[in-house]
Amino acid sequence: MDKVKVEGLNSDFSGIVTAPNGKKVDIFFVHPGDELIVEYVKRRPRQRSLKIHEIIRNHKWDLVKCNVFGKCGGCTGQHIPYETQLDLKFKPILDSFQNDLGISLTPVPQSKTYAYRSRMDFSVFPGPVIGQRQRGNFRNVVPINQCSIQSNWANIALQDVQNLLNQFPDVIWDRKSEEGGLKYLTIRKAQNTDDGILIFTFTDGYESHPNMETFRKLCLETLSQDSLLFCYNRPKSEVSAVGRPEVLRGKPSFTETVLGQNFEVPFDSFFQPNPNGFLPILQFIKDRIPKHQSNLIDLFCGNGFFSLLYGGSFQHVDGYELTESSIQIASHLFAQTYPSKSQNFLVTNLFQSVESIERKENATLILDPPRAGAGKLVNHWIRDFGPEFVFYVSCNPYSQKEDVSSFLSTYEFVDGMLIDPYPQTPHTESVLFFQRKRS
Repeated sequence: MDKVKVEGLNSDFSGIVTAPNGKKVDIFFVHPGDELIVEYVKRRPRQRSLKIHEIIRNHKWDLVKCNVFGKCGGCTGQHIPYETQLDLKFKPILDSFQNDLGISLTPVPQSKTYAYRSRMDFSVFPGPVIGQRQRGNFRNVVPINQCSIQSNWANIALQDVQNLLNQFPDVIWDRKSEEGGLKYLTIRKAQNTDDGILIFTFTDGYESHPNMETFRKLCLETLSQDSLLFCYNRPKSEVSAVGRPEVLRGKPSFTETVLGQNFEVPFDSFFQPNPNGFLPILQFIKDRIPKHQSNLIDLFCGNGFFSLLYGGSFQHVDGYELTESSIQIASHLFAQTYPSKSQNFLVTNLFQSVESIERKENATLILDPPRAGAGKLVNHWIRDFGPEFVFYVSCNPYSQKEDVSSFLSTYEFVDGMLIDPYPQTPHTESVLFFQRKRS
């Protein structure tokens, strides 16, 4: 066996060590100066990996607030001072935009670094065990009875469900024997209202199992949360909070308020996991929306989040999204919120075709694509036909940078911001504001 030392940290908070063969290896949950007792073992033909036998920590772990940090697959940065976290994940992005595109972003730190997430998804395994998948081992679940990045309301709910399953563990799905039904618990708690919902994900068909009558009764008697929902999806599916719903109590959604606008968030839809941490970007857009614009184009609009927030500044809104249910929600909510304004929300796969996107004069475009980016078709449409003003919001600044390079020839960069809505993790969000160049 050999002893190696952690030389530094990467932008994903993993430690850098040099293996006995001279190659650099990434190790999570370590700090520069820590020493590792390792063995370079053969896993497969022509492939070796570093097996860690012992970690000699030469720094304090007094920053860590979670008793399963280092095992849970969630946070990776609790042992790192927050200022260092920011530098690790911000600096490569800021440098890359500046060096490659000549774009300067304003970095904005987060004021609340714990108890910020409004949604957490927990795996449920026989035991009974509720927790998060272990980093590097999807088949193992790390038991969690309190999570430091979710609210106290959510932690109480987590403990309530654990106590419930201790009384009635037979409903839990066993992935080996393929018996039982319950696979996931999802806790969604609004930040700016009292609303919240517990979502239990079962295998399809388990709703008629004899156990369920007793389990439903126990849930209603022992859980105090206002909204309880069961949903059912395929036995082989490993997706939480998706499927055919059964409302046990309350409603199949929760209400959140952002910038004074109420949002009714369906149990199975995406919504910003840290709305308050996302406010700097929302305020950035609000402060810069050009006056006297008639049309808003909302690409990858989801449930109409940006259309609802900023629709009051426009006479007409066009929204485009792949999921039909999201388009229905967006259209319905927009009509309720702005009954005097016109709208057109369309189901469109923007990765396959942009022919349905209408060119509009006197318009502003907001796009918030998936992590992989907006795609070649959208980027080229913006380059060739995009409106005067463009706001590009991204949860992956690296893919955003590649997209922007496709249409920067026809747009001037005006302003931009990089924020940290998910402290203790390497994830960031950004917004860029562009104006079309004059011919």
